[in-house]
Amino acid sequence: MEASFTPKIKSLTFLILLVSAINLKAQKPHFRDKKVANDVLEYVSVLASDSMQGRMTASTGERMAAEYIAKEFKSIGLAPAGQQNFYQPIIVPNMRMANQSTMLMIADTIQTLFTDFYPVSMSTNRGQYSGETINIGYGIADDGLKHNDYRGKEIEGRAVLLNIGIPGGSHPNNKFIGWKDIERRVEYAKSKGVLAVILYTTDSTAAPSGTLAKRSANSGIPVVYSNKDLGMITATVSEIIIDILMLSTNGQNVLGYIDNGAQNTVIIGAHHDHLGKGRKGGSMEENPTKIHNGADDNASGVAGLLTLAKEVKRKSKKYKNNNYLFIAFTGKEQGLIGSKHFINSALYAKYTVNYMLNMDMIGHLDSTSKTLIINGVGTSPAWKQAMAKTRICKRKIAEIKTTEGDISTSDHTSFYQNGIPAIHFFTGQHQHYHTSTDDVAIINAGGEAFVLRYMWKLMRKLDKQGKVGYTKTKDVSTLLNPKVYLGITPDYEYKGFGLRVDGIQMNKAGESAGLKKGDIILQIGSTKIQKIQDYNKVSNTFNLGEEINITVQKGTETKILKVQF
Repeated sequence: MEASFTPKIKSLTFLILLVSAINLKAQKPHFRDKKVANDVLEYVSVLASDSMQGRMTASTGERMAAEYIAKEFKSIGLAPAGQQNFYQPIIVPNMRMANQSTMLMIADTIQTLFTDFYPVSMSTNRGQYSGETINIGYGIADDGLKHNDYRGKEIEGRAVLLNIGIPGGSHPNNKFIGWKDIERRVEYAKSKGVLAVILYTTDSTAAPSGTLAKRSANSGIPVVYSNKDLGMITATVSEIIIDILMLSTNGQNVLGYIDNGAQNTVIIGAHHDHLGKGRKGGSMEENPTKIHNGADDNASGVAGLLTLAKEVKRKSKKYKNNNYLFIAFTGKEQGLIGSKHFINSALYAKYTVNYMLNMDMIGHLDSTSKTLIINGVGTSPAWKQAMAKTRICKRKIAEIKTTEGDISTSDHTSFYQNGIPAIHFFTGQHQHYHTSTDDVAIINAGGEAFVLRYMWKLMRKLDKQGKVGYTKTKDVSTLLNPKVYLGITPDYEYKGFGLRVDGIQMNKAGESAGLKKGDIILQIGSTKIQKIQDYNKVSNTFNLGEEINITVQKGTETKILKVQF
């Protein structure tokens, strides 16, 4: 990809100086941090300018951001580490739609597309099958539960009929609830040699969505849903043709490398995409029309990425025991597309990864509380050991608040789920999150300079500890794949009892029930909410359509709200 964007630094000079005068007062750095703060403001001013149009994944603005980051990587002296120079292209689907040639025939009966059957999101885009088809019931094989739907059935090289329900029905206390996920059962069937899957159910309200998710990754085999009652069929023959049209564009991860000749490589990441104008989802505004520049989310993280790259390159002797791979990910706002793609690519396989540091929203350190949040310290015992040895002036960062296993939905999650110790640096939620007011003016550049100084001090301690051990955390957030959403943004800095609401998403269950910014959730259903982890755990225990009571403190008054998911 040839660079076509040259940032107009001269035209931004006045803006940067003006913002510097305002933002450096938010938390005034001394001379050692002032240079870092000024660099942060310059980077953020470019990435969060209107010319980037909100950096929507696979848009022109996102491409401009990628080109700017690659130019800075080269200027710093990083080696290109992508598939194409600094770039790792990623296919980003804009649309998936089943063509009329998609077909399902069971026995001698041809079913009608969209009326009797349809392909589901996990299906391959192109594929066909013709031959014997075996009913495997729920498709569950679990020795611990003493249940095996595959016993005595020859399914290798064949198609299967699969009931998408679970024995006893779907409720939180069902011992089979771990098998509720349809994709898990399809992947298990595929691992047994199944070539195609026809889903069915006796409960029409549980039918999977007929809207094909905009994703490039899939099961690799034909998967369709039939609304016919297939439960009485033991074995039959079927013919399946899948023809899904996918229109896509390319997004770009940007990768730069420092090779110290070490055995292990540290990955430092930040996502560079954002929401465009918020019209395709994600905006906290009811009718978004303006550019969502994403200064804190996450131009601040990319500014941190470039600053840390400078630090490691210039003072390489202090970081000599690891190699360093710096990655600006795309597609975070669309579901960690960029980091997932990297993890599953040949590029990732080249490295023996030691650990991963992620920066997502580090530009809004509260100048009063001065609290830095580090999520995921339970992913390795090394984090707390190194943190205990890392000092920073209380005037700069007064408190470091940690979570053990609150992995959340940022790019470090992709690494943790693949056995890599990973933590997330975060300066807290605020009212500008996912709105058009997340602009350069809200950035506390001095505060970010302090965060980055703490980070490189921590990295120096970690550099002396060798290989960082991995720990599977005991309270990983079920919010990674919740079944229902309240549509709230938690206040991560709140230290009291309960969960304080920092933001409300329009037209979601929470807003409809009457939740407001500043409300404190004390109980959801029968579960008391003492901390954010309690909310994360309970979020996956309810179903769409279910109505529950939520106990909320509104100012000095406690109220019970009815929420319909």
